[in-house]
Amino acid sequence: MIAVIALAAFLVGFSKAGLAGTLGPSVTVMVALAMPADDAVGLLLPILIIADWFTVAAHWRKWDVAIYRRLLFAVLIGIAVGSLVISSIDEEMLRRIIAVAMLVYSVLYFLSRTIKLDPAKSELYAWPAGAIAGLASTFAHLGGPPIFVYLMTTKLGPRSFVATGAFLFASTNLVKVPAYFYADLFDADLITSTMWAWLLIPVGVFVGRALVGRINRVWFERLTVSFLALGALVLLLV
Repeated sequence: MIAVIALAAFLVGFSKAGLAGTLGPSVTVMVALAMPADDAVGLLLPILIIADWFTVAAHWRKWDVAIYRRLLFAVLIGIAVGSLVISSIDEEMLRRIIAVAMLVYSVLYFLSRTIKLDPAKSELYAWPAGAIAGLASTFAHLGGPPIFVYLMTTKLGPRSFVATGAFLFASTNLVKVPAYFYADLFDADLITSTMWAWLLIPVGVFVGRALVGRINRVWFERLTVSFLALGALVLLLV
């Protein structure tokens, strides 16, 4: 389990800096296979928060405030609903929800390569995208895909695209902290005993930045999503 936690911290930093969070879902599945699902999502939240703010610092004040606000309110509604639901389900059900969410994400990823949303209707997509992201993020730290699909309908430049997404995730992950306390998803002993892994987050960020221009993103994402789907099936079956 020590190796899994160390790898998770490194991959979160690497993914945030070099691959726009692509590996996030896979990290959730990997950790959920090594420990109970409720412990996994609780353990990962502080790691995600730290990695988020490294990314925000790298793109400070480059985000689009109007788009950020538009998405934020919708995401908060999704988190509120998700926190009420997650507090009333057991670990096995949460494990299955995570697995199903990952399988849905895998399908949507490949569909997103062929289905294009109309940029002229960008504002209309914000509320459903944000609400779904908040709900998925609460259950399995899976808020990235709907947000990134939405941001692709806007006219943001590459840096503003990354900065807006990073600032939104950094903000909403902080909001999830009281929701997770309410749902009793934090294991204080587990988190404090694995804080050493947080040191690997900036290492992952550094490596991600160094390799960002050398990775074939399309093939990497396809390989990642394929392994993600396989891991989700394992979660359902074990």
